[in-house]
Amino acid sequence: MHKKRWIGGGCLLVLLGIAWCAAQAWSSHVGEQALERLTARLDARDGWQASRHEVEQGWWHSSGVLRLETVAPEGRPLRVALPYRVRHGVLSSHLDGEAVVTHAGETLLAADAAPTWQASYRTLSGDMKGRLEWPAFTSSDVLPEAASLEVGAGELMLHGHAGDVRYHLRSAPWRVSLGEASLDIGALDVEGRHRGDERTFHHTARLSLATLTWQGGAPFSLNALNYEADMRLGDDTFGYHGEGDVADIAVAGQSVASGRMSLGLERVDADALRALIERMRESSLGADRSRDVTSVDETSRWGRLTPLMVDVLRDSPRLTLETLQVTSEAFGVDSRAFGELTLDGDDSASLTTTPVTSPAFWRHLQQRLDGHVTLVDAPALLALHLGLPPETPRLVFRVDAGQWRVNERALRW
Repeated sequence: MHKKRWIGGGCLLVLLGIAWCAAQAWSSHVGEQALERLTARLDARDGWQASRHEVEQGWWHSSGVLRLETVAPEGRPLRVALPYRVRHGVLSSHLDGEAVVTHAGETLLAADAAPTWQASYRTLSGDMKGRLEWPAFTSSDVLPEAASLEVGAGELMLHGHAGDVRYHLRSAPWRVSLGEASLDIGALDVEGRHRGDERTFHHTARLSLATLTWQGGAPFSLNALNYEADMRLGDDTFGYHGEGDVADIAVAGQSVASGRMSLGLERVDADALRALIERMRESSLGADRSRDVTSVDETSRWGRLTPLMVDVLRDSPRLTLETLQVTSEAFGVDSRAFGELTLDGDDSASLTTTPVTSPAFWRHLQQRLDGHVTLVDAPALLALHLGLPPETPRLVFRVDAGQWRVNERALRW
């Protein structure tokens, strides 16, 4: 009896071992397939080439190098090499590596400034989690002569699965120096979520920027800038809603205003928008593949896009200004605006006879504009400029077939 139990227990252990080895092999195979799909998706993106090299696959460990390459506007290649190491588990795989960036054959980042990344992939659910970190560094090779870039340390975190990805980017301040002038970008925080695919998606994003300062001939700064956006591309229409605010706008160190704005865009034909984006991608690829990019006739290229751009208007897109609030103690202003504008898309095919690069196209487009914008507590100086009494409390701008009026008086720009 005891001997049979030992034999049965041994067989069970053997079966468990075989099952564990099979699961380990399957997990390794699934992880390798995920890397192949990622490489294929990156390679399919316009202007990029992606490939893997030095691939070594095993049950417990795998390694290789993912290489990305694009071409800068000057024709000098930008290459990113991502050496990676994978630790395979039965239920999940863990990856980590570094990033080596070269431009025109020169390494942009020293070894101690190279970004590092790590990720995990769950075999059963397909969930992934990733993190990219970079230290502070200075580079003068990316920008033109007499310019330098100081990048603050930061991180980018991703998590989710195919069709539903959340991201969160945080970065310390950056500085771009251009001779005697400079642009300072303060601490940045961006968070968002993307659901869907290239055909239909729902994207939400939130951005917070501490400061944006320009030091030059006319110095100015924006402080505490916040922005939120919601974009939806459905089967039939594309819609956008965004709102933002800035706590302080300063010129030459003096506070002049603060404000907030909320607006929405709707009734944009989705199929036409997809067709336009696809054609622009194809057009861009054609220019990139040309040996002499300067020989590409930009006017003709944009002219060929005219029918697709006109198709985007066929549902009569509407832009709604929900609110625009501007406050300035320095100028005694506390004004609010709201309204909506619509582009008439009826019989829009007549627009296709005029290329979008022609001023006539935009004149015809303006003639299709209808709507109104109301400005409450308008600045007295603006009312005077429009030929109205300075104490006019409300300015109502109306446009009918491209003709503007303010408080029922013809407005000439």
